[in-house]
Amino acid sequence: MKRAIVLSGGGGKGAYQIGVWKALRKLHIKYHIVTGTSVGALNGAFMVQKNYYRALYTWNTIDFYQIFNDIEKIDDKKDVLAMYTKGVLSSGMEIKNLESLIQKNIDEKKFQKSSIDYGLITYNLTKKKPLAITKKKIKKGKLKDYLVASATCYPFFKKKRIDEQDFIDGGIYDNLPINLAISMGAEEVIAVDLKAPGLKQKVKNKEVKVITIKPQNQLSSFLSFNKEESKKNLAFGYNDTMKKFQKLEGKKYTFYKGTLDKNDHLYGELFVQNIEYIMKLDEKKKLKNIKLGFLFSKVWEDETYRKKAISDILEYLASMFSLPEEKIYKLSTFYKQLSKNLFLTKKKQSELCLQFYQKFLIFRGKNLDVPQIFLHSKDFAAALYLYTVNYGVLSDD
Repeated sequence: MKRAIVLSGGGGKGAYQIGVWKALRKLHIKYHIVTGTSVGALNGAFMVQKNYYRALYTWNTIDFYQIFNDIEKIDDKKDVLAMYTKGVLSSGMEIKNLESLIQKNIDEKKFQKSSIDYGLITYNLTKKKPLAITKKKIKKGKLKDYLVASATCYPFFKKKRIDEQDFIDGGIYDNLPINLAISMGAEEVIAVDLKAPGLKQKVKNKEVKVITIKPQNQLSSFLSFNKEESKKNLAFGYNDTMKKFQKLEGKKYTFYKGTLDKNDHLYGELFVQNIEYIMKLDEKKKLKNIKLGFLFSKVWEDETYRKKAISDILEYLASMFSLPEEKIYKLSTFYKQLSKNLFLTKKKQSELCLQFYQKFLIFRGKNLDVPQIFLHSKDFAAALYLYTVNYGVLSDD
């Protein structure tokens, strides 16, 4: 079976795709075709010549100065915006540095000798039509030019001139070239969609299996090239791919396989007991008329629902108390990090959860404020769960 890797455009988000590649290597998933647009075309060239460590080094050391020529010091987002604005007003920035970077890292001989087929999308501005070009049709000495053309994010960058014709970023036509991969013989596709600006063509052949990997976390801006951001993006790509193939688990946060079941085994029944205790305190049964967010209505009746609810609470607590998103957590390290951050986080959103939690510590749930619970049910549920983990079952003692 011919498998294709399809890589979308996305500029500075591109390290995510190297994280995906890292996971595919770990999973021993082979591929026979690579297609890409823009930064996906560049990463795809690395994948064709099987030079993973070169790609990893490139993204781990990336910065604006490796991409653009004659730029001033970049300190913050305002500088980035000013740089791109200046580029647009001056008919696009020079990217000779990017061309040099490609020249240094992409070995055309090795690329052409590889058994892996390849195609990219660019847009011919002179003829006003897209160009899908495969490895066999790229003339000798022109690979670098077409890679640059596919990644020429006009009007931020200057147009790329090839054989008296102007080319720009292929994302203006198809930012995720699945159809190109299928036309090249792909019977299965793993598509990596960076969710960056650009058009995507509908898949024409619905019989081809398409596995799509998308970021579950917020990646850096497609206009930003920063090695620290790239390292995070790379970690997200690895985590999402391993979750897609069920080797890790979680949504925005990532846990080793089996962690969530272990967590439910330790705290699930205790949490249900605490919910029942809270319900008993509600003499007027007002809480029964409230759907407590994603939680209380079915949690004590349905084990599957309970597990999902508790997993959602873990994600919510991690977000509220600013746990690093790129890490892979064991249960012990998750709760250790959560305890460390609990009263240090300065997020405004975490204040209500902490207020509920402190009330549980002081009043053991006996001062129910139904209107406040109704308005802030997620924080109430998260605080109750936090109490369960740290102190066990609520009681009258």
